[in-house]
Amino acid sequence: MPARFALLGTKQTNIADVARSVGDALGRTLSLRESSYRGGEYFFNRDSDGTELSVEQNVRDEEGQYVEPEYSHYRVLVYVNYGNSAIERKVADIPGLHFLRVETV
Repeated sequence: MPARFALLGTKQTNIADVARSVGDALGRTLSLRESSYRGGEYFFNRDSDGTELSVEQNVRDEEGQYVEPEYSHYRVLVYVNYGNSAIERKVADIPGLHFLRVETV
């Protein structure tokens, strides 16, 4: 079965609030983590089926590039990796979140 990688974005700036909304929509808790690779603090959850949820800031790196430069007007990004369209729809139904892209590999 092909792997799906979806990206959603919001103009909200508080990643904790976005992570809580995503968790509430899916009945999961996203844990706070720290990574310089991901721009500092981010929230993450992996379920027993392998679906990964990550809520991160769309920050600039050392060279001034956004993590997702084509979506620089979105301050917080939600990645749904190895999921399915049903999970993506639940996340996309959260007010203020916009579906940006999906890739199937």
